[in-house]
Amino acid sequence: MTMRKRAGSVLFTGAAAAAIVAMSVGPALASTTLTVKVSHGGSYTASAKTTTLTDNTKDGPIAVTCSTVGKTPSSKATGKLSNGTHHGKNQVKLGTVSKLAFNNCTGPLQAVTTKVSGKPVLNADSKTNSKGDTDAIITGVKVSVSMEGCSFIVTGSAPGYYSNKTHTLYMTPKKLPVKPLAKAQLKVSGVTGNCVAVNNGDHPTYLASYKLSRSIVIKSS
Repeated sequence: MTMRKRAGSVLFTGAAAAAIVAMSVGPALASTTLTVKVSHGGSYTASAKTTTLTDNTKDGPIAVTCSTVGKTPSSKATGKLSNGTHHGKNQVKLGTVSKLAFNNCTGPLQAVTTKVSGKPVLNADSKTNSKGDTDAIITGVKVSVSMEGCSFIVTGSAPGYYSNKTHTLYMTPKKLPVKPLAKAQLKVSGVTGNCVAVNNGDHPTYLASYKLSRSIVIKSS
C-alpha cells in the first residue's frame, strides 16, 4: 500500500482492501431478516486494479495506494461462495476469503508492505434492488501496514456492494445503492514510529473494485 498526503481527496484496501484485518461489525441500524440465494457459485479469484486506504486526518487526507504492475494486481483474493439459500438478520454470511494480498503499495513514506491475518468474511447486508445490486460488508479483517519508520494495524469492517450485472464487488465509503442494515467501520490501532498524522482510533475508508472470475449471482429478499 502506498501512503501519500493529498489535500482535498477522499478515501482507503479499497477493502479490500484492498484494500486490511480482524474485523468487527458496527451496531445494527435495523433488524431485518434476509433470505439470500447464491447461484453459479463455487471457488473464485477476485482482482482489483487499484486499492486505496485513506485516513482523513485533521491535517488532510493521507492515502495508502496499491497499484497493478504488469500481471500482478494491486490486490487479489481467493475464496468460495457456495450455491444455496442463506438466512439471517442484517448481515448474512455468504463465504470466507481464504487468501487476501496487497501488492505494489506506496504511501507518504514511500514503499509500504502489508500482512493480512485471518480470513475475512463476505456478508450480504440488504435486499437486492432492481438493478441486481446487493449491499455487502467485509468483516473479520486484520491488516498490518508497515513502511519506513512507521507501522500500524487496520481492523474492523468495510462497506460495499456486489453487482450481478458486472460480477464485481465494489468496496466504497460512498453512498451505497441500497440503505445498509448495519454500520461498517475500519479502525487504526498499534501505531508505532512516525506515521505522519495517522493516529490510534482513526477510521480510514477503503476503495476498490474486485472483479470475480466467475458469474456469481446473489439475490437477497
